Amino acid sequence: MPKADEKRQNQKSKTMVQSAWVLLMMVIIYIMVFATTLSIHKKHKRYSQDHSFKLTRKRVRTRKKEAKDQNDGQLNTPATLDLNDGQQEVPGTLQNDNQSELTDGLQVTDILQNKIPFDEQHQRLRFVPGTLSLTPAETLPHCYADPDIYENHFPKRKIRGIPISSKHKLVFIMIAKSGSSTGRWVMNNVLDAEELKVHKDLLDLSPGGKYEDFSAITFVRDPLSRFYSSYDEVFYRYGPWMREPERNGRYDSWAKHVRELDHPHDYVYENMTTYQEFQDAFCPPNIIPDEYKLDRAASPRRPNWCTYQPTHENGTLAAAFERFVFEYDGVSPWDVHLHLQVPMLSNQLTGRPARVNEVFKTETSIKDWENIVSRYGQTLPDDDDENLNARSIPRRFNPKLVSIVTKRRICQIAA
Repeated sequence: MPKADEKRQNQKSKTMVQSAWVLLMMVIIYIMVFATTLSIHKKHKRYSQDHSFKLTRKRVRTRKKEAKDQNDGQLNTPATLDLNDGQQEVPGTLQNDNQSELTDGLQVTDILQNKIPFDEQHQRLRFVPGTLSLTPAETLPHCYADPDIYENHFPKRKIRGIPISSKHKLVFIMIAKSGSSTGRWVMNNVLDAEELKVHKDLLDLSPGGKYEDFSAITFVRDPLSRFYSSYDEVFYRYGPWMREPERNGRYDSWAKHVRELDHPHDYVYENMTTYQEFQDAFCPPNIIPDEYKLDRAASPRRPNWCTYQPTHENGTLAAAFERFVFEYDGVSPWDVHLHLQVPMLSNQLTGRPARVNEVFKTETSIKDWENIVSRYGQTLPDDDDENLNARSIPRRFNPKLVSIVTKRRICQIAA
């Protein structure tokens, strides 16, 4: 064979081998892409099935219809009781419990009071909230906050300040967004309390502690209502409008904190950079009476007419809230107002609640405080006193536009 032909033949063979390798690599890449796509699809499908949740571009448009169709009945998601220490799961992992059998609340009560034996083959009992025949103070000792899972929900500093009345031997354990501002005012101004330092795990209330013979009280709030309030609080506190201090330098340290925070959910502020834009979202200019229009200029720290009005938002704020609910993992709060209630009452080493003599409901706080102060011969000021409704403002997003699916998710991560 002539050398020229042999050279062409070798070149042709080499080209064919290269082509075969290229084809093989393309096949491998195609298989990998297909496998990855299939895996992602299955993962997202499983997520949607677990949460009974479907993403849709029409969410904002259909929210009012959902609110009417879904919110006519009561939200009655069963609660889950874990009777084995250390078996608590991360929030959001109990969706499959929906198929398990409900246990009568009275039976659960008898189990907790050791009146009937408990079959340890069952680690979880599901019951309808409100069916336990126990007072809140009797129920609290049975609560458990896993210190590993809920590490970020316990108080951070070793010492915290709480109102303590030495005169009346009364301690008020404050929980953010559960009537803490009102309770602090009543304690300090009616019951002669002062803010005193105690161990963050409330060891001072234990036997041998400095306040072992003091009565300890606290207020807790419905988890759904509290989560709404917590979101509104952190939305406002960490908005872009809080990055600059006032002209006189006030709030400089907080502004610096907001600027330096790598906000994990900053998408909630999309298309919203000033407080004026935020106010216009829940209080559109066209609803402001003429006599208040001059006072329309919004400031994050100066109340105006809009501050105390019911929300008139069109669903934009509610949609951002719902996205947050499904993207927030429930165990990574970046602000104390997102902390769960039980960890704020518990010892981080054991996960068990401290001694609390009475647990009241935030929803009836004024009536309860009236009864409390009356024990010590005191009375509260009139109901319309602003101090008794401290920091009480309407929701900024519209709760009526929040779907049942979202409410159930909140119960999974916040209750």
